Amino acid sequence: MHATLLSKLAELKGRTARFRRVAFHLHSPDSKDWPREGSDNVRNARSRFSAATGPQEFAGELRQHLELAAITDHMRCEFATKVSAEVGSNDEFIVLPGMEVNFRPEAALGCARIHLLVILPQGSPKECFERLFACLPGIPANDTARTGSHEVTGVSLRQWVERVHGENGICIAAHVDNSQGVRRLFRQTSRETLKLFSDADSKELEQQNEIGDALKNYLFQSNLDAVEVAKTTDGPYYRWFSTIEGKTCWIPTTLTFDAHSVEEFAKSDRITHVKMTRLGLAGLKSAFEFPDTRIRFPDNLPSPPSPTLLGIQVIGDARSFFGEVTVALTENLNCLIGARGSGKSTVVEALRYVFGYNRTLGELEKLQTTIRDMQRANLVGCLIRVVYRTSSGDERVLEATFDEKSDYVTKVYTKQGEFINVADVEACGDYPLRLFGWSEIETLGRSPARQRDLLDRLVAELGPKLRERAELRKKLKASLADVRKAIQDTRSAFERSDCEIRRFKEYKTDFEKLNTPEVKGLFAALDLAQSKRHLLAQVLANAGKQVQELITPNRLDLRTGIDTLLERADQNLRDWWLSEELQRLGIAAVEQDVQGLINQAVDRLRAFSDLVQQHISAFDTQIEKVHRKLREQLAADASMQKVADLRTNAEKRLRRVTGLRDDYQKAWGSLLKTLEDRENVADQLVGVQNQIAGIRAKHNRAVEETLNRFFTGAMRVSIDFRAGGDVEEFCRTVVPLLSGAKRYKARRLEAVVGRHYTPISFARLFLRDQMSDLVGKGEVVGDMTAVFSDEDVNGIWEKAKPFDRDDHAEVEVLAEGGSRLEAILKLQETDWDDYETILLDGRPVNEKSPGQRSSAMLPLIALAETTPLVIDQPEDNLDKRLIGNVMVKVLAELKEKRQIVVCTHDPNILVCGDAEQVIVLDAESDRRGRVALHGSIDNDDIVDTVVDLLEGGDAAFEARRKRYEGRAAHPIGG
Repeated sequence: MHATLLSKLAELKGRTARFRRVAFHLHSPDSKDWPREGSDNVRNARSRFSAATGPQEFAGELRQHLELAAITDHMRCEFATKVSAEVGSNDEFIVLPGMEVNFRPEAALGCARIHLLVILPQGSPKECFERLFACLPGIPANDTARTGSHEVTGVSLRQWVERVHGENGICIAAHVDNSQGVRRLFRQTSRETLKLFSDADSKELEQQNEIGDALKNYLFQSNLDAVEVAKTTDGPYYRWFSTIEGKTCWIPTTLTFDAHSVEEFAKSDRITHVKMTRLGLAGLKSAFEFPDTRIRFPDNLPSPPSPTLLGIQVIGDARSFFGEVTVALTENLNCLIGARGSGKSTVVEALRYVFGYNRTLGELEKLQTTIRDMQRANLVGCLIRVVYRTSSGDERVLEATFDEKSDYVTKVYTKQGEFINVADVEACGDYPLRLFGWSEIETLGRSPARQRDLLDRLVAELGPKLRERAELRKKLKASLADVRKAIQDTRSAFERSDCEIRRFKEYKTDFEKLNTPEVKGLFAALDLAQSKRHLLAQVLANAGKQVQELITPNRLDLRTGIDTLLERADQNLRDWWLSEELQRLGIAAVEQDVQGLINQAVDRLRAFSDLVQQHISAFDTQIEKVHRKLREQLAADASMQKVADLRTNAEKRLRRVTGLRDDYQKAWGSLLKTLEDRENVADQLVGVQNQIAGIRAKHNRAVEETLNRFFTGAMRVSIDFRAGGDVEEFCRTVVPLLSGAKRYKARRLEAVVGRHYTPISFARLFLRDQMSDLVGKGEVVGDMTAVFSDEDVNGIWEKAKPFDRDDHAEVEVLAEGGSRLEAILKLQETDWDDYETILLDGRPVNEKSPGQRSSAMLPLIALAETTPLVIDQPEDNLDKRLIGNVMVKVLAELKEKRQIVVCTHDPNILVCGDAEQVIVLDAESDRRGRVALHGSIDNDDIVDTVVDLLEGGDAAFEARRKRYEGRAAHPIGG
């Protein structure tokens, strides 16, 4: 099933644009200089290929290294036309016939000649080339009669290029930097011109600068299709734009290949990579229209973005919007288009559901209702499959059946259909996706916190620290459970025996009154013996506790709960467990061995307990003897007998309550140790937050410069950063703790706390009884004094202090049973962060219009990561100027670094973004949609659909074209 889906996706991607290996300039065995003298393995090359070599054999050698090759022999084309015809037309490998033409420019440019590459459509016969030379002096019509010494003269370069275009060909200025290159010609001519000036030295720099403009204008006015450069580093020198006849033009650059031997075919560093949908001259012409996105050299060829979505399939029923649709996606720019109601947003919401993002819909506030309504209406009864290629290259199928009552039900499979246990596709980190549904980009502009998160993704150094902070925050929150247990243990210890601990001071006083020096002397031996017995009794109790823990449960059982699971399982699972896995694990043997060790430990502890009991019994005998001796000693004195009895009773009460108090003190010590451990985590969290603030501050200038690359001079983005300044939640949470201060709400004392403290440092004032630090904090604002006084601090402390003292038990206790301490600890957990938000033209972006918010957010979300990005109708709220000047530049530049999927109604996004894949959706009715077309913007049927759907049809498009004719446009990226 999954293999079929993958096969279908591969088939649908056949009409998408991708980079092909192209060489525009190579020579054949028919050339006079084949192989080039001095090339490697010249003898071998001559033995393998000669003038008699057949086109088929030659094409076979080319096919190993290239996908498109243009054979351009000097002033000859016969062999090239034969190879082109032999190879034929296909999408795997083609050969274009061409010729390297000697061209002598206009007389004003000097006497040197330049070389031009003329390339005609696949399969063009030599007669097409012969027509180029019609009526030109000195050029033989017969291909074999022409030699390398013949030259085209008598026409201007522009006229020659028009002849080539008349044959549907292209003309490229060959190796412009060598002795036959047009750039060298201009330099030579300029040097001769400089000699005419007596002050040439002083003006030389100015004159040399003028050479570039002269050459640029000459090349543009000639209508050359491209210039060929020798090195990849030469490309930027020809990144020129000019306005010719009211149209913005540029001249693309290609890399010279100029191969003259078999060995040179393998020069991968000389290949030009051209993005085409289908191999052929038409694909080259399209690439020359968009060189920024379509032409790459080996040193700047982008690696395919990773990870990527390969496609999505939705299988519905009679209730669903889609019956069955499959959408294939390319790794660059994908555009979903269609009339409103054709299902574009439904595809986006299907992706949201599969990736589990329904669980965070609450962040979208009002939009979540719209999204859930759309999902319920269109995805009911749908099985959704998403094919995902991970960064490690594994292809996985994410599958979910839509259930409006469950926000996450996704399962993961291999492409062979094997189930993979992935608890959460988002949390595991292997399937990242950034998805922004309709209007979600604009909502980002309202939330500084979400803007900060996106800015953080632009700084790689922040990642580890943010993860460390998240772990510390989780650790701090988790420690509250330990504190609560310690609080409960402390309360239980205090309340034991009906809070008899509170009679400690009373019992101690009673005993001290009776325990006079005379009585104390009489009871010294008895007290010592009883103290020793008490100590041994504690040891015996400890041993008994250990035995009880070992024998509970009475029998080790590694199969607890298995029977219950098997009752609900099918027969296959029961058979596997009982007949296979149970024996392989050897569970019975493990249970027996471990139980034996436990029994040995229990026996040893019981033997030890017997020994301790013997010692206790010995002290019991000794104590009885001392008692007997005391009774005999006091028998003659009734008054002393009474005192002794009362002293014995008082001693028993005091010993009992002292035991209770000791247990409580242990519990209290454990509580303090738990709080200390928590404080250490809190201190670490403060340290990491400070490091994060430092990293953000260090990188913000560079981030601003990166974002502003996409904006015109009329708009500028900056970042408002205040370390530790995001305390809105903290200020809200701290209010109840300030209720002891007078008029605390009117005076807005929570804002004072937020300016001077973090949640952790403010909680520490209570935990360490350092509230005096708060005195004097604040300021006078108008008629309102917002300063903490001694009276304020004392009032706050009395109402919120977490600890108190019980004078009866003479111990520290929790105020209000620990509820105050918990309130302080919950405050300590309050998230705080740096305040960081986008400013657009100096004002917070949340104060700008929806369109301005969207325009500011788009570069941010696009730059933030390299994971697949899905956006539904990003052009909404944007005017056309922002779409043309900001959005399309973002998409065109970033699609090579990350996969982008856009639902849109704007043709600029497809055309100026140079979409590699366009998916056309069609509404068959108001309740049913389908996929009508797949393909790149190069395909005629896609273009026709774009004109019809997004431009309003041919008539409307033509009317606008005529209206705008003659008006200069601004180049993309210019």
